[in-house]
Amino acid sequence: MTYNLKWHEKAIYDLRDLDRKTQKKIIDRIKEYLPKDPVGLGKPLKGMFKGLYRYRYGSHRIIYAIDQREEVVMILRIGDRKDVYDNKAI
Repeated sequence: MTYNLKWHEKAIYDLRDLDRKTQKKIIDRIKEYLPKDPVGLGKPLKGMFKGLYRYRYGSHRIIYAIDQREEVVMILRIGDRKDVYDNKAI
């Protein structure tokens, strides 16, 4: 099963803060891998982020939600690991 990708506007704004080379690498990685196996590739988050997943790319984290019934992966946030889990970030 292949999932469809949807991007939250906050994730798009997060990408704009990165340099073009990093943007392209992250977008390519997301498009190539996440739709194939979002549960197996990501790590489920705990605590206040329970129900969400994270996918690691270098020092960046891609935070996403999975709707298995609709077969959709919603990219919520993208950021450096030290900033992306901020309470106000998601």
